[in-house]
Amino acid sequence: MTTSNTTEIDLGVDPDLQNLMDDLVSGFSGPDVEPDPDAVWATLTEVGLARLTAPEESGGSGAGWTEAAALLRTLAAAGVAVPFAETDLLAGPLRRAAGLDDSSVQTATVAVLGSDGTAHRVPWAGATATVLCVRRASDDYEVADVATDHLVVVESEGISAVPTGSVTADGDHPWAPVPASAVQAHVLRGALARALQCVGAMDGMLASSIAHTTERNQFGRALAKFQSVQNLVVDIAAESVLSRAAVDTALVDALTDDLAGGLSEFRVAVARSVVSQALAVAVRNAHQIHGAIGTTHEHTLHRLTLPALQWRSEFGSAAFWEGFLSRAAVTGGMDGAWPMIVEGAPVDGIPSAWLDAVTGA
Repeated sequence: MTTSNTTEIDLGVDPDLQNLMDDLVSGFSGPDVEPDPDAVWATLTEVGLARLTAPEESGGSGAGWTEAAALLRTLAAAGVAVPFAETDLLAGPLRRAAGLDDSSVQTATVAVLGSDGTAHRVPWAGATATVLCVRRASDDYEVADVATDHLVVVESEGISAVPTGSVTADGDHPWAPVPASAVQAHVLRGALARALQCVGAMDGMLASSIAHTTERNQFGRALAKFQSVQNLVVDIAAESVLSRAAVDTALVDALTDDLAGGLSEFRVAVARSVVSQALAVAVRNAHQIHGAIGTTHEHTLHRLTLPALQWRSEFGSAAFWEGFLSRAAVTGGMDGAWPMIVEGAPVDGIPSAWLDAVTGA
């Protein structure tokens, strides 16, 4: 059981639900299986996990961040790519905030458009049934839920199995107003979702590294017997645990304050910073442990490392998030350094800054 020292919020899920998730993803992972996102989504829909956090009145399961976090981590740890976060955690809340129908079981992604009507490097662009387009409208925003084939989608070169592309809304689409607060909340939700996925991927890297070093022999003994290899594995484990602690703190905030509290932005920023730094170590060590085999398409390691590197840069780079933490530390001065480490410090304006950069405001 994982808990917060201050709030004692239980972040564990029902064992039967976790077993269901494990069994589901096991059928789409492994060296002899090429995961099919459409098949994964169909299975998630069949067992009631596709729209996990959507309200029951709109056909969802009515679960919360705890269950969503478990599914995100489980999918990422198994190297199974599917637009669950985009559909359930990102598009769904924005639809509901704008008063749009949120009963569809089809996949969706979100595209925040620039001043030219185009959004760049949109995850799953062209691979989902619809795209929820977001654009500025005076001091607020407006959204349009558009079928993908009614948009101009240009595929961009990606590094992983998660497709990306540019999305242009150049047609006459029905737009609905949505509060700026809902769009800003979308940024924090996306940032936390990506951190959760990265933690899951690191768990997968650790499991793969342990299995590889115990099964593979070199010079007459298992790789796990070599101290240098043990150090690489231990470093992955340490970074994974550190990341989970930081992300769990932000997850507790999502459960208690819906990421709208006075320290919410700080906690998400810390989670993103810790995950970004830890991921660099985990990816490097995992590939060193697996050697040349880890770089091949036949091995599954790339299903863990490449999406994680892609997720790390979405909803703001490490430098973006760490810049706000650095400025808060400088503002607090010497007397504020220790309280910031122990208790946190208010950090404001992160979602607005990201939106300004994306929309060209």
